[in-house]
Amino acid sequence: MAFWKKADNRKKHQDQVRQYLVEDEQLFHTYGLMIDFVALTDQRVIFVEKSWVSKRSEVVSIPYSKIEEIALLKDRRMSISNPVRISTRAKDHQLNLIKGNDSVGFYRQLSRQMMNAGG
Repeated sequence: MAFWKKADNRKKHQDQVRQYLVEDEQLFHTYGLMIDFVALTDQRVIFVEKSWVSKRSEVVSIPYSKIEEIALLKDRRMSISNPVRISTRAKDHQLNLIKGNDSVGFYRQLSRQMMNAGG
């Protein structure tokens, strides 16, 4: 599983996400997903959703204040990802963090940012 551990906070992901940051927005961390990456900033969560069957992809940006619920899905079986679900009023997004990433750290950081945005 050593290959997967290198996916956490990859410089390549940090460089890619910088094109989507607004002025004075601070990047906290990036995490490798099964297909791409997710980034946490001081303002929002940003991730790229790519299709397995087409070349289509979209950049999704969710301000922390718009997130209604997050869930860290735990599975004791052998798997190569740790799914995290982010729910907004409009949609549920499932992010498949690569095993070896700090999925609990991602969950805690996202929770902290949501609490800060709420009040």
